[in-house]
Amino acid sequence: MSDSAQTPRTTALIVVDVQHGNTAEAWDREGVITRVADLIGRAKASGAPVIWIQHESGPFVPGSDPWQIVEAVRPDPEETVIGKQHLDAFAGTTLRAELDRLGVRSLVICGAATDACIRTTTMRALVEGFDTTLVSDGHTTDEGPWELPLPTGETVPVGAREMVAYTNFFIEDTTYPGVRTAVLPAAEITFS
Repeated sequence: MSDSAQTPRTTALIVVDVQHGNTAEAWDREGVITRVADLIGRAKASGAPVIWIQHESGPFVPGSDPWQIVEAVRPDPEETVIGKQHLDAFAGTTLRAELDRLGVRSLVICGAATDACIRTTTMRALVEGFDTTLVSDGHTTDEGPWELPLPTGETVPVGAREMVAYTNFFIEDTTYPGVRTAVLPAAEITFS
């Protein structure tokens, strides 16, 4: 057993971009928001840190309606919210410093949007050396379908169900040295 497997690890819940502007047309919106709200409650009850990520570029202008975090999962004013300008919640933010300050070594990630901020933040968490669990039924994106271009010039219609399924598959199949990767439904998530 490696040293990292023997060391107790503090787990944090990362709630990515559950904002009006990127959930209004989301697939399984109410289900995902309900599961995220439940995860927040369980994390807080166990004493696990909860960190909200809030996108602040493009149509997500601070103070605007699209920028607002959905009421059902909105943090209290004293809770940690980290604004970001890029898809990756670690890029150009204080997220890594905050996790280090809290002694966090394991992350549970949920939110929106699957094909952008969820995928990039989850991958970066693994690269940064965090044991990472993606909540399989706790992330979403616009319903779609939308046309994705192939290198040949053809397009492939892809909708949210396919994006969620592919992202779950991709993350579950991704390994990095010294870190654990999991993809679990919200009901199976525990905090330590």
